[in-house]
Amino acid sequence: MKKTNKGFSLVELIIVIAIMAILAGALAPALIKYINKSRISTDIQTGQTIATSIQTALSNEKAYDAAVATTGADYASFVSAQGQDMQDELDATMGAAANVAGKARKDFQGNALNQQFWVVMDPVNNEIEVYLDSVNPNTMVYPTVGANLVE
Repeated sequence: MKKTNKGFSLVELIIVIAIMAILAGALAPALIKYINKSRISTDIQTGQTIATSIQTALSNEKAYDAAVATTGADYASFVSAQGQDMQDELDATMGAAANVAGKARKDFQGNALNQQFWVVMDPVNNEIEVYLDSVNPNTMVYPTVGANLVE
């Protein structure tokens, strides 16, 4: 009598599913950490792009004259506080992106981030600082990266 095997037994399927569940459970935290790390890297790059855009805008004499110093404002408020020539230059360099938002939801210490960029600018001394979440040295993305955004 010839025995034909037409598939997997129920026990074999349960074992395979259990192994897949264990692997998924082990890999999920690493994947989540990797995704957050890439979001923070994207935010650092975006903050540097904002700073470069502001510096480029300040190189225009009319925009420089229209620039208003800020001690800390979210990016949309920062842009709207500037004179029209400065706004036009920022729109030209950033692509009219007054609604720039961060991607990271948490920093590396697990603190929640509000996903807004904040700008501190002193055009007289040509000093620009960009922060993610709030004006806090731990969440600075330009000119240096704050402690909470470094792993």
